[in-house]
Amino acid sequence: MSWETIALADIRDAGRSWSFWGLAVLLAGSFVGVVGVVAYLGQTEFTAALGGLVELVSLFVPLVALLLGYRAVAGKRSRGSIYLSLSFPASRRDLAVGTFVGRTVILLVPTLGGLLLAGVAAAVVFGTEGLLMYPWFLLVTALYGAAFVGIAVGLSMATTADRWLTLGALGGYLVLVQLWNALVTIVVLVLHRGPPAEPPEWSLLAGLAQPPVAFDRLLGLGGGLSPSAPGAVTSLDWWLALLVLVLWTVVPLTIGYRRFVASEL
Repeated sequence: MSWETIALADIRDAGRSWSFWGLAVLLAGSFVGVVGVVAYLGQTEFTAALGGLVELVSLFVPLVALLLGYRAVAGKRSRGSIYLSLSFPASRRDLAVGTFVGRTVILLVPTLGGLLLAGVAAAVVFGTEGLLMYPWFLLVTALYGAAFVGIAVGLSMATTADRWLTLGALGGYLVLVQLWNALVTIVVLVLHRGPPAEPPEWSLLAGLAQPPVAFDRLLGLGGGLSPSAPGAVTSLDWWLALLVLVLWTVVPLTIGYRRFVASEL
């Protein structure tokens, strides 16, 4: 058994699950609903709908990714089905890679499908001016979602304790999506014993290390959409933002995999 087989098995299991189709309907309804709300508020431009979708993706996709992945490996270990997966034979590396790829596909198929429907609805309602930015938005969304799947699957490989899995997923969402800028600001205030005249350069880099900020920065390459990133961050090179998303994908997976290999099943 290879990692491809494990990934396909995960995808097939999801396709037979009512929860997967419920997720697809929820995502599509939410994204199309944003277009409806923007139209109701009297906006007349495609970019206004796109801005609303960016905000929703920034908040919602990490939550869905963490929920899909934080028990992906730990659940198999607790049920004992991991012995079946590793007996065909397949290595633990195959299981790690296959689980990551499978869960990423399970996240991105309904997410990108819902965004495509929303894009069509926005083009019908607002016209096609600005539509050329949309493929870039979809690509960056895929990178953003994959980063949080990497975090979730890495967590799932690192421990089997329900308490730590739950705290890790919830804490990861709160810190990485909601509280990061506040924590950086607190550190700056403590180190400088008050607000500095200008933000130190390291704080700008620390701000960019937040996945939603890197997401916004990359979107700026596709037409200037950057609704929530601090203005100073946009002066940093775009490749740093890309590197941030890659590192948030790879580093948690690597750490979790090392703990997985060293642990007993």
